[in-house]
Amino acid sequence: MQLSFYLIVLSPYLAILPVIGMFYKIFKEKMTVSLDPLNAGVFLLFVWALISGVINRDIMSTLSSFVILLYLSINIYFQTYYNNEIKINKLIMSIWKISLISGVIGIMEKAASYFIDMTWVANYFWSPTYKPSAENYRIYSTFGNPNIAGEWFALMVLVSIYLFEKAKSGTKKYYLAAMLLFSAALIFTGSRGAVVGLEMAILVYALFSKNKKTRIVLISIFLGVLAIALLSPEINHTDSARNKWWILCLALFTEKPVFGWGMFGILEQTGNIHAHNIWLSLAATLGIGGVLVFTWIQTYLFRGLKRLYDEGSMVVPLLAAVQGLILTHGLVDFVMMAPQGGIMYLVASAMISSLTLKYDKYPVLQMKKISQL
Repeated sequence: MQLSFYLIVLSPYLAILPVIGMFYKIFKEKMTVSLDPLNAGVFLLFVWALISGVINRDIMSTLSSFVILLYLSINIYFQTYYNNEIKINKLIMSIWKISLISGVIGIMEKAASYFIDMTWVANYFWSPTYKPSAENYRIYSTFGNPNIAGEWFALMVLVSIYLFEKAKSGTKKYYLAAMLLFSAALIFTGSRGAVVGLEMAILVYALFSKNKKTRIVLISIFLGVLAIALLSPEINHTDSARNKWWILCLALFTEKPVFGWGMFGILEQTGNIHAHNIWLSLAATLGIGGVLVFTWIQTYLFRGLKRLYDEGSMVVPLLAAVQGLILTHGLVDFVMMAPQGGIMYLVASAMISSLTLKYDKYPVLQMKKISQL
């Protein structure tokens, strides 16, 4: 699994390969599939996206719906192999260590931008609306977009806080240094949405945390990131207003409110692949059906977090904070449309689901029995 996350973290083009591997392994090992709202919801999103693509006669939208089906394998794989906190903690540590590489690359990229024009980096990634400028350059690191990089580094700040809280006194300094590294990388991405998302996530973490010392650290990080962000030229950049995309996509939703325009359908209409908002993006691409299914999934995850909190789970502050980060950043962006962003969301969601399955019973699909028919 560690190799898989090297591919996911270090390249947006290789990120989908581990998911394909999980999909293959599920069928090879004939894993049992829980029909919980996360699995059922992702499958329904696939079906809805497929129907939407066919109705709109859009080949790209139709084909891209099968990526959602591939993503379903993340949930099933995690529910099979990462069903307790010990295993999840080991995985979190592995992802954190791999992400340090991306953080260092990002810092080096920013340092180089002070001496040479680094905008050539954008040529290796597809972004129909965002064009980088040499002045106050926003880093990409190993991600396909500064906003995706920003959300990932914000996530790693949260993970560093979690590991800091669990660490022995002699090793806490390493996690504190990592917080500073990832915070600097986050600022250098220039992603205001990710910064605000992190601030909200820190508040959520403090709400769920029962450790007074951790809360002091959280308040310090909250104030530190806020102060640096307000002074940073990367964060205070001039960028295109989000509201024009919101208005355009809201208008598109009113034209096709049930099935939407398809996963890639709004690109031709707006020049952008999404609405820079999770809910409006789903409304425009998959219609009211997509919005309702995603709302169902989120409701299930919130219930799962409450159940884990009531049961005294130690990882719940981190998992709740990650949801706060994703949904807050999602008010101004839709990073889960990209492979690394989508995988990040589903891995975080699958962790909640895999831990709550021992408390909640759902029907299951026995693939071994199906294969014997």
